[in-house]
Amino acid sequence: MSKPRHVVMQVVKRSSGSATHHVEFLMDDNFAERLRQLRSLVPPLGSLNRQRDLVIDKVRVRLPNAIWRTGSQVDNGVEGSCIVIASEGSFNCGGKDRNTREKLVTYNFSISRLVELHTERPEGETLYIRDGTFANDEPADSPAGLWVASLTEEEVVMRVPDAPSDFDTLHELTLRPEQRAAAGASAHRATFY
Repeated sequence: MSKPRHVVMQVVKRSSGSATHHVEFLMDDNFAERLRQLRSLVPPLGSLNRQRDLVIDKVRVRLPNAIWRTGSQVDNGVEGSCIVIASEGSFNCGGKDRNTREKLVTYNFSISRLVELHTERPEGETLYIRDGTFANDEPADSPAGLWVASLTEEEVVMRVPDAPSDFDTLHELTLRPEQRAAAGASAHRATFY
């Protein structure tokens, strides 16, 4: 996988008033190329297409590895994750709540803009999309900026560290001779007060 990154998209406010969701998925160069290819299956509706009996105006593709969340909690009650590509060149993510059978849909976002962001932004940066707008560069005190900050805080809590922390490796700490003498002959581990 080349240039992998996470994409997080806000779900349109639910009609039932239930908790708000967001969906996240992994994107890389291959994913971007597949989006472009799928976009080519959905031609813009022009004079040539209007003369045909049947015209594809949307393509729906399964997105089985998408993670749906309510706040920081993974919502396993969402089924049928997919991406819908429309003739306007935009896409959205969708799914269905198993309990209420309510459809969960994200705001539309331009495929060309997502691919552009994927190419231009630093490798590994998570792309946040709120209300159909790229939210990473929004002011920190704006609604989009506050949303990104809240998800970033949750992400730190949820994320497994890339490397062991100092506390994970203290058991291998070698004590200096004066520390060993102060700690006593029987102590083998460092202690904190």
